[in-house]
Amino acid sequence: MTAPVAAPAPVACPARTLAEHVAALLPARTGVPWTVEPYAPWWTARHPGVRLVQGARALVLVANGHTWNTEVGWQLPGREPYRPDFTFCSSRPDVVAREILRLVLPVLDDDAARAREDVSRVRLELLYEIGAAMRAQGAATYERGGLLVNTSTVTWSSAGLRYSATLHGSNPACDVQIEGPVRAVERAVAQFLPGKPLDPKTWPMRNVRGRLARRMAAFLAQRVDVEQTDAGGIAFGTRPGVYGYAAPAADPAARVRDTTPASVDLHAVGVDFLVSLAPYLAR
Repeated sequence: MTAPVAAPAPVACPARTLAEHVAALLPARTGVPWTVEPYAPWWTARHPGVRLVQGARALVLVANGHTWNTEVGWQLPGREPYRPDFTFCSSRPDVVAREILRLVLPVLDDDAARAREDVSRVRLELLYEIGAAMRAQGAATYERGGLLVNTSTVTWSSAGLRYSATLHGSNPACDVQIEGPVRAVERAVAQFLPGKPLDPKTWPMRNVRGRLARRMAAFLAQRVDVEQTDAGGIAFGTRPGVYGYAAPAADPAARVRDTTPASVDLHAVGVDFLVSLAPYLAR
């Protein structure tokens, strides 16, 4: 009697497995989740690739099994990536998803915004999505016209901090302001920045004027590039990605405690990124 032969188990596609985990971490927009489709990327035939799709937006994801890097390109109608737009030195789904939210989707949305005509309606829809995400976490929001023409703002408070997110014209990326005790502001700002490196950066703190500015510079320099402006504030970060400005203290020589008031402005924050951070910003 011939022994039964078991069929070999199918080999899972690493790109599809990664993409499915990433899709689960990316927020749905207007109730539409991200889905995964087979796809053959233009720039490689050696490594497996797939496509993540949400409405008219699409991302091409390639898992490089030799370097454990993840390559990502973005698609729109009329726009096909012939090489990766971003390469991330990780194949962890949480890291890849966060970098897509922080770096890729704001660029994709900025390009898509050029084809829109009813920018006022789109701006209000995006603002509503942000407010809905914060309200889902229990925060009370207030939406209003911005201080400038063609701007709209949503504000909320949580854990002793005051937040405002402002959209300008057809720009789909937000300006986010965070105000409150410096320790809480630092924790909130960290959610928007790259992870703290294993090898901390050094920066000449003795050259920073003001005690609050020195504290903010020491904190921010662990994650992004920093520079003190002539006004005494701290400019930090570069594009692509979130960048911003930490306002100087009214009295630069005053002692700084964890409860000292601080204010930070963040720019180029994608709506998807902000919505994904709602559990941290509105709890």
